[in-house]
Amino acid sequence: MRSVQSSIFNANSQSEAGVFRRLWRLCCQIALVQSGVRSYLEPVIRLMRPNYRAGLQSATLLSISQQQGDLQDAYLQLQLKAGRSFAGFVPGQHLDLTVELDGVLVTRTFSISSPLQQFWQHRTLQLTMKVQPHGGLTQQLFARAGEPLPCYIGPASGDFVLEQSQSALMLAAGSGITPLHSMLSSLSRLTRPITLIYSYRGAGNLLFADSWPQLRARFPLLTIVLRDTCIQGRLTDAEFSAALSTLKKQDGECLSAGQSAGQSAGALQQTLTKEPMLYLCGPLAFSQYWQQQAKALGISQVRQESFGLSQQSHGEAVPVSATQHGGTLQFHSQGNLLKSLEQAGLSPRYGCRRGICMQCLCTKTSGQVRNELTGHISDAGEGLVQLCISSALTKLELQLDAVSTAAQDNTSCTT
Repeated sequence: MRSVQSSIFNANSQSEAGVFRRLWRLCCQIALVQSGVRSYLEPVIRLMRPNYRAGLQSATLLSISQQQGDLQDAYLQLQLKAGRSFAGFVPGQHLDLTVELDGVLVTRTFSISSPLQQFWQHRTLQLTMKVQPHGGLTQQLFARAGEPLPCYIGPASGDFVLEQSQSALMLAAGSGITPLHSMLSSLSRLTRPITLIYSYRGAGNLLFADSWPQLRARFPLLTIVLRDTCIQGRLTDAEFSAALSTLKKQDGECLSAGQSAGQSAGALQQTLTKEPMLYLCGPLAFSQYWQQQAKALGISQVRQESFGLSQQSHGEAVPVSATQHGGTLQFHSQGNLLKSLEQAGLSPRYGCRRGICMQCLCTKTSGQVRNELTGHISDAGEGLVQLCISSALTKLELQLDAVSTAAQDNTSCTT
């Protein structure tokens, strides 16, 4: 009897302990919904440091200058002073800019457009952006130029950077010139030829107009072609081929000069094996077109940075089940998932809306999606989805609140 009573007592104790653990876990989930201790203590810290935001690096907005007077074709240049925790950047990289507007944090991703030397000397950097007709952040910055706005920057990231050991053909359109300007203006010396063809629409949309003559004067091996498409039209296939042929000829002359100067046979042979690199930055259709042309001409090394999504049709509407804040909404999606979710009345997280910042990443429980930038089709199992660059192909189930730990551990991003 004593043995039976002991067993019952132990079972009850274990049951009570299990209930206590579940209750404690539930309390923690309710009270500590933040991502860390700093986030939990943020309200207290902000009493002493009003601009403090957990996980964000504070930056000082020094100025906002406007290139155009018309909102339709306006560009803004933001001068920021980075805080002590900002580690710097490699020319060509981008970062997340977060601005507090009426108590709400709004985040977008922008390429850094200033030279690296400016950051070294003054810890300042410049972001150049086009004011988007339907872009909340850029329109607010346009309207509030001159106002003190709390802002924050994330770490610089991206592999769209210059390989200086190779000759390069750079094609840019519109605001796609910003990372390329950072690359070129950061150069201290140039030993391989670079050709830049920058297409813009109208004289008022020529960015960094003062920089181009200075760069031409500093670097004889740098060829800069400024192409106003309103006057000269778009770059043709024949002009692209001719620019590539001229670049290769210049490169051969540089290599011959290096051989005459006594460059070692091994170093010369290693240099000869490096074909020109193609850099593309502009609207998605622009980048996709020239990437295809490059492939046809045998250019295998391409680095690309695009903005905007493909406008192609994605077929019939697909049923989607999306869970957020404990509720599930079912609707049909045709085209971009982020837009479809917003049209259905949901509020998924997002940042750049072009596939860079990963803020819209969520868990796909089942179903297949297509990456609108690359065309890649996911498998049908559980995985991670970037909403801003994905469209549904089959019946889809999404968890919007958080990224599944299992998906993070076992599955790479499906888009």
